[in-house]
Amino acid sequence: MTKLRLTYLSLMIAVLFASACSDVPGNTLDGAPGGDSKVPTGTLGDHGQDDAAHYEKLVREARGAFLDDPRKIEEVELSAELYQRATEIRADEYLVLWEAARTCVWLGNYGPEDKQKDYVMQGITYANTALKVKPDGPEALFYDGALAGKLAELDISYGADGLKTLMSRMKQLVDMDSKYIYDAPDRVLGITYMRAPGSPIGPGDWDKAEGHLTRALKYDPNWPENQLYMAELEFSLADERDKPELAERARKRLNEHILSEDAVAPMGSKFEFKKWQEEARKLIEDNK
Repeated sequence: MTKLRLTYLSLMIAVLFASACSDVPGNTLDGAPGGDSKVPTGTLGDHGQDDAAHYEKLVREARGAFLDDPRKIEEVELSAELYQRATEIRADEYLVLWEAARTCVWLGNYGPEDKQKDYVMQGITYANTALKVKPDGPEALFYDGALAGKLAELDISYGADGLKTLMSRMKQLVDMDSKYIYDAPDRVLGITYMRAPGSPIGPGDWDKAEGHLTRALKYDPNWPENQLYMAELEFSLADERDKPELAERARKRLNEHILSEDAVAPMGSKFEFKKWQEEARKLIEDNK
């Protein structure tokens, strides 16, 4: 059993026996429809034009700091700070809100460990606010789910509701036929079904995992994550179905699409591509 599957097993067991489970926060920023957060935010103040110009400058700089390639942790942290300052001026622009949530989920994954939960909590507030502005916005739905799932990983007390929110949002996006980030909704569902233990402990299901990851791979075979997680599934299915040829297919897939000299990082993903290469090498090492 892989370390990741053990992690999901631990999560499910803890969820089942947790004495106090917490719901993923529903806070939103003031200035959005129905805003209720105590975080100090607002709309354009008395100096309307000056505030508007400052807001646009902050957003522009926040976006640039995040999109720098390769990304640097300190630059993405700066992006988060700039988005926070921008949303203190106004918190009703959908694009800015989901971009801020994107920055926070990135820091939840790659930022300093002692700050990851705080960034995730901040991101959830942005995503919730974005959904107040645009309830069916695919970007906001995706980051709302991704952040809830990350919160469940970082704090076991949120495990049950975090996993529920993650799966609910991704299923909603699949039903909407959203292919956001190279079919991330199918990819995330596939990973969840693959790594989670099966019934009665968790939602794990090999067939569902295969279905979702196949859809993602078919939609964009050039996106490295689609190849990476299909390979992870193939290694698992090689043992589960006693088909060693699946493991060989996984090795070939990783070498061809991620580890070969010809494999290059997609535009804007140099930092992440190195992480995917590390995952690919570990998968091969763990499945010799």
